[in-house]
Order: sequence, then structure tokens, then C-alpha cells
Amino acid sequence: MKAVTDISEQLQLQCPELAVLLNSDACDIFKSAKRSRTPAGKRLFRESDRCKSFMWLLSGSVRVFINSPGGREITLYRIDPGELCVLSLQSMLSGDVIPAEAVAESDIVSLTLSQSDFDKAIDASSLFRRYLLKFLSQRIGDIVQLVSEVAFQRLEFRLSCILGQLFERSNGRPLSITHAQLARELGTTREVISRILKELEYQDCIELSRGEISLVSRESLEWFSR
Repeated sequence: MKAVTDISEQLQLQCPELAVLLNSDACDIFKSAKRSRTPAGKRLFRESDRCKSFMWLLSGSVRVFINSPGGREITLYRIDPGELCVLSLQSMLSGDVIPAEAVAESDIVSLTLSQSDFDKAIDASSLFRRYLLKFLSQRIGDIVQLVSEVAFQRLEFRLSCILGQLFERSNGRPLSITHAQLARELGTTREVISRILKELEYQDCIELSRGEISLVSRESLEWFSR
């Protein structure tokens, strides 16, 4: 019971909607949830896998992405603490294969339900069903926004935006990120990213060094993301 109490306390902080489920009709089912640890860099699933367990992330970060036939990648979304993977949810509900891949970006701790316990929880708890539908609708909105950006926005704009977001998270400190990582994030090639970064450096927005990007002028970088 102690483990369940710890999980409840952690979920209450990260996702109050989900913590309520431990006091719902599905309480006994959620007591069977298992906590697991996964090291950074491990693949959680690959394209054409079928999901066999339902996961909530308690700590760490997971990147979900798709590959092109030519070997390019583009990030669909990230799973942060308190969140779930909607593509694994879709696989569990439909029985279809997952059309993407996921990798742990850091060491992660997760809470998982087996397929049978997941099915029982859906049948037993209207709170759980509403929680899943709400999160699914939010994530669909995120993916539609991504499609709009890829289709209608210039790559220079998208790269400037993502650099601005990363510098904001780092409080302006240099970013330890490679051109190849940015290319995978945006679904393009390293050469294209390098060309745009050099232009941003020429415009005194950033300064480039091996494996690191430093902010020179936030105002200049924001000009490119307008």
C-alpha cells in the first residue's frame, strides 16, 4: 500500500486529474500499476510495434518521432512528467500498430498498466475515459499545429522559434546541441540547418562553436521568428 500512496502523491503534484482516479471506481485496478525505470537512449517502441501496456510518465522526457524513407526524422511531440503517449493509446484501443518511434531522452520513471487492467479501468471509470479523451484531443491539436508549421512556415522561422524556446528554457545560457539534432527536430538535413545557423550567426543573433550555440542578441533572433 505504501507504494500506491507514493504514486498517488506524485501524481497529485504532476497531474491532479489522474490522481483523482485512485479514489474512483477504478481504484483497485490502479493498485496493480507497476513503476519502472528506463535509461536514457532506450527505444520504448518502434514503427509497426503494437503497444502492450499503458504508460504514464512520472519523471524524465520521451521524444516521439517519425522517419522518412530517406532517413530524415521529425519530432511529433514530447512526453513530459504527468503525460501519456497518445499513439500508444491509439494502438491499445484499436489494436493497430504504432506509426512512430519513441526514445527516452533522459532516464525516466514511468507507471504502467497491462492491457487487461487498462481495459478494466476504461470499463470501470468514467473519470478515466474523460481523462483519456481530453488528453487525446489536446495532443491532436498539437499535431495539427505541427502540420501547419511544416506546410506553411519557412524553415528559417521554425528554427529561430525553436532556438528562442531553448534559450528561454536555459535562461540564455549556451545550448549543448548539434546541427544534426536540430535537423532531426525539424525534419530536414544537417546541411540545411548549418546553412541557416551560419546566416543567423552572420546577423549577430547567435555564435556557433563545436556542439554548442550561444545567444548573442535575443532581439535579433526574435526578428527572424516574426
